[in-house]
Amino acid sequence: LQGLQRRLNDFQSRNTDVVAVVVDPVERNAEVADELVLGYRILADPELKVIDAYGLRHEREGDTPIARPATFLIDAQGVVRWRELTDNYR
Repeated sequence: LQGLQRRLNDFQSRNTDVVAVVVDPVERNAEVADELVLGYRILADPELKVIDAYGLRHEREGDTPIARPATFLIDAQGVVRWRELTDNYR
């Protein structure tokens, strides 16, 4: 999240919106955004609908699932033009 914030001006200069999607509830997202002074939105997906639609669910043994870290560039027509995925959720 902080890495995206550091590059936010670069994205904005290219008329690009930055949005994070996480499993945490809205209240926690607001706390994180305030703590990190983020200039973009964090969307809550506690039911993992968007996360599952993009194949990003990371199951953790004995714990609740989370999203794999991933970055997508999606054009104005909704076409995924680029993606970066990782298996390391840390």
